[in-house]
Amino acid sequence: MNLKKKIAAFLSSALIIGAAFAASGVFLLFSVTAEYRAADAADAADNPCNKQDDKEVPYDRTRWVQPAEWNCAAVDPRDYPGGIMLFADKIGLEPEYGAGKTQRIYVSIVGAEEPVNFIKLHLFYDTRLTVKCNSAGEPVTAGKGVTGFTTGSALIEEGQIAFYAVSDEAVRIDRGCVFTVDFTVPESAAPGDLYPIGFAYVDDGIVSDCFISSDRNEAAKIQMTYLFTKGINNGYIKILGEKQTTTTTAAEPLWGDVDCSGDITLADAVLLYRIGAEDPCDDVELTEQHIAAADCDSDNAITLLDAAKLLSYLQAEGAGQDAESD
Repeated sequence: MNLKKKIAAFLSSALIIGAAFAASGVFLLFSVTAEYRAADAADAADNPCNKQDDKEVPYDRTRWVQPAEWNCAAVDPRDYPGGIMLFADKIGLEPEYGAGKTQRIYVSIVGAEEPVNFIKLHLFYDTRLTVKCNSAGEPVTAGKGVTGFTTGSALIEEGQIAFYAVSDEAVRIDRGCVFTVDFTVPESAAPGDLYPIGFAYVDDGIVSDCFISSDRNEAAKIQMTYLFTKGINNGYIKILGEKQTTTTTAAEPLWGDVDCSGDITLADAVLLYRIGAEDPCDDVELTEQHIAAADCDSDNAITLLDAAKLLSYLQAEGAGQDAESD
């Protein structure tokens, strides 16, 4: 059984495949164990795209760690002569069409200088989005850019997808779509909502993310280092329009309405005398609005003078009403 058939056999099972290079350069396949899933789950716990604050998430190059099996000095990405770039779409949707819509996101690559045999990537996303699997039951559909590769994908958990591509022959992917993912936008989506989608470098304990040829020559290492430190751009799905903010304005306090009943009565004067005399008002929960209404002489202090002024007001009001009734 040749290499492609072996890989296909693993991919057809319910298990995910991983990949590692032996010292001889032979490509080894491993079915996923409980330890593998636990390792990936730990990475998912730090999903950079799941803050749900409606902000774009840039790719974090600091997660890159040069693979130990390279057994060489630190590779400088500045030595890469090209400008390889891997990127996810940035999509803007009109509010009336965005909520509940299934939107396809393309992950594409341009500018690769060196051919590759092996690709492994982890895509993270805002879990307010829902992945819609394809007809084969996979979260990812391979693109034309990896034609001739054997591919596989798995939803590690909500918010994290793993993608693999393997080829017998090293292939230079100068330009093309690597894969697509269909995301369903929540029904509650509103203007200003933004759902980040992007990458993070992951080492799951079996093999780290990669984009490299089987011979792992110097040029291949430089290209891979450049890609995972300078060549990745994250994407998003955004609902167009300004985000609506709700502000609650407290009602202006009514002068003298100490009990906040909506009317100025003798009960307000009695309560104000109690406050001014520093009588414990355990039967009344005094708020800032109560206190503001009680400062009848506007001196920023609640005293018996406020109560006297309020009582004088009530007496004058009462006298006026009596005069009108006469």
